[in-house]
Amino acid sequence: MTQVRRKRPKDRREQIARVAAEDFSRRGYHGVGIEEIAASLDISGPAVYRHFPNKYALLEHAITTASDALTSAVSDASEATEGQPAPARVDAMLDAALKVSFERRNTGGLFRWEQRLLEGDDRARIRAQLTQMVHTVADGAEPALPGVARSDLELRSVAAISVTGSVTAHRTILAQKRAEAVLLDAARAVLALPAPPTAYAVAPEPAPEPDAGRQGQVLDEAIELIFAHGFHNVSMGQIGQAAGIVPSGMYRYFPNKAGILVAALERAGQATSSAIEKVLSSEADPRDRLAELAQAYVQLSFQSSKVMTVYFREIGNVPDAERSRLAAVQRANIAAFADAVVAVRPEISAAEATFLVHAAFAVVFDVGRTRRFDDEPAFQAEVFAMVCAVLIGSTPAE
Repeated sequence: MTQVRRKRPKDRREQIARVAAEDFSRRGYHGVGIEEIAASLDISGPAVYRHFPNKYALLEHAITTASDALTSAVSDASEATEGQPAPARVDAMLDAALKVSFERRNTGGLFRWEQRLLEGDDRARIRAQLTQMVHTVADGAEPALPGVARSDLELRSVAAISVTGSVTAHRTILAQKRAEAVLLDAARAVLALPAPPTAYAVAPEPAPEPDAGRQGQVLDEAIELIFAHGFHNVSMGQIGQAAGIVPSGMYRYFPNKAGILVAALERAGQATSSAIEKVLSSEADPRDRLAELAQAYVQLSFQSSKVMTVYFREIGNVPDAERSRLAAVQRANIAAFADAVVAVRPEISAAEATFLVHAAFAVVFDVGRTRRFDDEPAFQAEVFAMVCAVLIGSTPAE
């Protein structure tokens, strides 16, 4: 019997690129191999190599196509609305960015967190594109915001774009049109930046923690190294050397490198939970309580920016069972924020509030990273105002 030869699909290259981007986004670049990508498509590893020379080429393609889609959409919207009033131009640009984010919701985590893995020229090219996009949004908004310094306007534009991209960080179910409307309002509020309900207070220097012993020291050094080099580029031996422990002695404290990462991420989740619990135990009115939650999150993010960044970058490298447990803590923290939002804004649903909380968290990290979480009080206060604008909206403070 003659065997029927399957025809190779004309869009095989696009299929491979899409599956690779989804796998990288879900489990991290280092957590996925070519053979796994091939298996998802029921093809062989060599079949992948016919279209892409190596795994890095898949990463570069995924990030480049995402960047091209986003920046082109914003640029096209800007050109199409040339001569129109500033609010209409900004709405068109933000709406275009939102649509791209929803189209690429399953792969946006890759675009956001894995750019650091690009090689020098590729990384510089993507950053130049994103910088130009920020300038385009700022150019459109500038006529409507007289008196706002250009540097502040660009920072607000980063935040507005961050709001539109926040949908890639979660899978909350909400009709896309409604989600787009909620996030567009939030992005508008960030650009207008109304005064927050309360003044921001920089967190005092943390009190020295009780001696956590060698295990705590290992965690501290691991966070520093993983933040600087990435989980897969750091060995148990390197962590031990930084902590002053011989490699064989490391296993007295942690069973493996993944165990160290889990403990580090638990630290981040527990710190957020504790901050939320402290605020919710207060007797403040709902609006002030929401502002206190926003302040606590900004304070924690600036004080612990490295471990918080490691959390979002490296969660895909945690074993499945532990990842589910950590994700449950994260969901509970977000739900507590969302409940506080609904208490202030009862006209929106819990799902809509959840979209806003994710948007607020994205603003903290995306804007904070523009200045490496500079602890200058005025910068922190501006980030706090942006978070309040997202969560509370554009209603002037009473």
